[in-house]
Amino acid sequence: MIIVLAVFAILMLYDFQKFKRKKEPAKVLVLYLFFMATSLMISLFLAAGNRPSSPSRWIEAVLKITGVLK
Repeated sequence: MIIVLAVFAILMLYDFQKFKRKKEPAKVLVLYLFFMATSLMISLFLAAGNRPSSPSRWIEAVLKITGVLK
């Protein structure tokens, strides 16, 4: 797991240097952080031997919380 964290840290530092040089807008940084965080979570789940739940289960849980499904 430490290897996964190290790889993500190196990639993020490398990419942030490029973003600073090109002066990208905030939208690009937010999207980048979202995708990197999602990728990191999935990678950590896989490294730990757990499969992440499917998006359909997440959607179903949200619909149950909001009261759409019972």
